[in-house]
Amino acid sequence: MRLIHAAVAGFLALATADSNLTHGSKNILPSTFNPPQHFRNTNLVRNINLEKSYPRETINVVVENIDKQPQSEYYLPFEQDLIGRIGGLEAKDKKDASKAPFNVEIVALDEGR
Repeated sequence: MRLIHAAVAGFLALATADSNLTHGSKNILPSTFNPPQHFRNTNLVRNINLEKSYPRETINVVVENIDKQPQSEYYLPFEQDLIGRIGGLEAKDKKDASKAPFNVEIVALDEGR
């Protein structure tokens, strides 16, 4: 399984984007990795747009930090074969559109161990 690792703060919206993130993993996590439970998804809305010749899926998530300390990492799980078919992924703060999107990095679990 691959995970998408995004640096986040406050509220977060996830959407497909023009950039392509189907390149190889930069980080290999141990197979025993379990993302820290610092966040709670308090609202999730999924929209699939079929108006063009390709589907565009947008997922808006309201993320709440339930830890006592500020956090900077949020993980999204994807099946291994799905990540190669995603045209792009963008994570941004919808409450402040003037901010640049968050850094998104593909990481993978070391399934061989």
